[in-house]
Amino acid sequence: MRKVVLYFLLFISTHSVAQTVPTVAIPQLPTVGVPQPNISNPYQYPNQAQTNLQQVNPYNPNEIKDVKRRNEALINEAAEYQRRIDGQNQIQSDIHMLATKGFPSQSYQNGTASYYKAFDEINNMLDGKQPLNLGRAVFLVENAYYNNTLKYDVYQKYLNDQVQICNQKIREEKLNEDNNLVKNMMLFRLISDTLKIKTKGTERTITHLPIKYDLDDYKSEKHFDSHFVTKLMRSGSGQCLSMPLYYLVLAEKIGAQAYWAFSPQHSFVKIQDEKDTWYNLELTCGAILSDAHYMNSSYIKAEAIRNRLYLEPMGKKEIVTRLLDELAKGYYEKFGMDDFFLNCINTSSKNVKNQLEPLIMKAAYESRLVLTLAKLLEAPKPEIMQQKSPESYQHYLKLQNLDQQIDNLGYEELPDGIYARWLEYINKLKAKEDKRKNLLINR
Repeated sequence: MRKVVLYFLLFISTHSVAQTVPTVAIPQLPTVGVPQPNISNPYQYPNQAQTNLQQVNPYNPNEIKDVKRRNEALINEAAEYQRRIDGQNQIQSDIHMLATKGFPSQSYQNGTASYYKAFDEINNMLDGKQPLNLGRAVFLVENAYYNNTLKYDVYQKYLNDQVQICNQKIREEKLNEDNNLVKNMMLFRLISDTLKIKTKGTERTITHLPIKYDLDDYKSEKHFDSHFVTKLMRSGSGQCLSMPLYYLVLAEKIGAQAYWAFSPQHSFVKIQDEKDTWYNLELTCGAILSDAHYMNSSYIKAEAIRNRLYLEPMGKKEIVTRLLDELAKGYYEKFGMDDFFLNCINTSSKNVKNQLEPLIMKAAYESRLVLTLAKLLEAPKPEIMQQKSPESYQHYLKLQNLDQQIDNLGYEELPDGIYARWLEYINKLKAKEDKRKNLLINR
């Protein structure tokens, strides 16, 4: 279990939210210190000044100036004392507001409206008011980040063109156009192989290149949108979030049944053949891997398997729901955490079986809230927070509870460097797997 007490020792550190949640600044609240000045009661200053004036020689201008300077200093000191009192009152007000209502809404900021609109449409899909449309949901999430500047018709045309290439290649190779495995393997080849397609009625051949793995920014550390599907479509490179989502959007369009699955800090596609045998399509290297491979190389604990955190196929409704987590992360990157962030996570939590991601993101919210409250309270230890503000301490207890739930599920953070070494390993497997791809297709 993550040691929550360390949050207080670090005091202004940030909480890790898996690979795709970026770090943003803690909301800037007043941090005026409140040392008690060693001065007299400010309300006595005028009387003291009057006494001084009565003792001054009225014929000595230097003495008069000296008294005026002392009086001005006393007045300034009193004003500073009042400012500190006002600052302390403001801090207490901020603490109460944060402890009872959480971070203030950022809905007034330019660009938040696109997020609210995206949430409403995705939520309508989940409620059955609109048909589930994975491709549309992916577009909504990414278009919100770009403040509604993407064009849906351009996005659709690109996807339709990719599906047309697959269908044409299936016909060219005289494969069964209605076979689910054929469709899936052609999509797999579209993303991981070089395809040559003969154009109808001409001698021309079109070459379609595979999607490259974005080794330069696979964690979206340089650019937040590096894991976007639309970025993959623009650049021809993606990573372990955008590549499976891109595949699944195309599968929806071509009418193929495919699923999303996860291992620690990673995702991939699962498909079935006619005998209900499962295959894991590892798009990052164009290989087909077994569940055993992920279990042996991805630090998956036995509790995580029992709790079905990893390797489980996720259907369309759960995938669309999972996109609310991505919507919340984009909002966090641009505007920070507030009630909208929590609403996305809470809605996601209600519609998915796997609670790991919602729990991690709720813990991220509570962690940042606890850190902010601890800083305002000048409370480096939980015990001090409990003494100064019992209502703030409740958030510390809530964070502990969330961490315990995450720990009980069997979640364990992947050690640094393990994922990069795993990528190197599966690239070595690619040569061995190349022949197997086409063997799956019954010609």
